[in-house]
Amino acid sequence: MELTTAQREHVEAAFPECRAEMTEYLLQGVEVVIYKQNECGADVPPFAVAPTDKQEFWIGCWDTPELASSSAAALGLRVVSQ
Repeated sequence: MELTTAQREHVEAAFPECRAEMTEYLLQGVEVVIYKQNECGADVPPFAVAPTDKQEFWIGCWDTPELASSSAAALGLRVVSQ
């Protein structure tokens, strides 16, 4: 199985040390949760998307929960309730 164009672009935008793990999550289409993160400042969008089994690993952050959900779905991830 290969990454889609959108998935590949998302991985390429990630920190180099996160790319292998990010690739695995995207290939697996894991279940993710969306939550309001408070670890970063205003330079990072407030809504994090993370695997249900490793919430400290962010797939990404977006400005609204709706945008986070639609972006996660577009990456092939399955959003579940937290």
